[in-house]
Amino acid sequence: MGDAETGADPKGALFRPSELHIARGERPGMIGALDLLGRPALLIDRHGFVAAVNENASKLFDDDLSVKGRRLFAADAQSRLRLDRLITQVRFLSGKPGGTTLQTVVTRSQRRPVVIDAIVQCWESAGDAVPPDMGALLILTDLNEIPRISQSSVMEIFGLTPAQARLASLLLEGKSLEEIALDMNISSGTARNHLKAVFLRTGTRRQAELVSLLSRLL
Repeated sequence: MGDAETGADPKGALFRPSELHIARGERPGMIGALDLLGRPALLIDRHGFVAAVNENASKLFDDDLSVKGRRLFAADAQSRLRLDRLITQVRFLSGKPGGTTLQTVVTRSQRRPVVIDAIVQCWESAGDAVPPDMGALLILTDLNEIPRISQSSVMEIFGLTPAQARLASLLLEGKSLEEIALDMNISSGTARNHLKAVFLRTGTRRQAELVSLLSRLL
């Protein structure tokens, strides 16, 4: 497939107003719920046209990944080919019994890639929850996005103090213990003591193990 298939547009608009209305006019509850969870998501129909986009997905769109001609469009040529293959698979699999998940990646020029997970199944039983002729639910993961976790949730789940929960959340963001001590305006020794307490309450022994555990709450 070429640019005509992926919706290449000579005007180069990321999301023309008329298309924005089509995609976001009446958001189905499915992608609206994903919005509340902070997950970018969109729906495409069985022909590969974008049917709905949630707020988080619309904020992610830029020159590298956008919607043109009501189709998902990637500026990178190899990424366009991968999107074409994904849409072809959606066309073939949508409406068939059972379900499957597909994955592709969109390369960006200045930032880490966007991973696209497509959930394809027979949607007739979903009723009004999805638009007619539904093809797939696409969930987008921006690998440039810094993971953030609710400190109140960490406190409640593991019984941590506010300081311990903040330290744990900063570890999940990829910061070192020294950087965390500076951010929290505490000494390195106090930071190490907080970390020991977090290890004890979470049943972990190493920072990598703790980060792995916390990432399941994202």
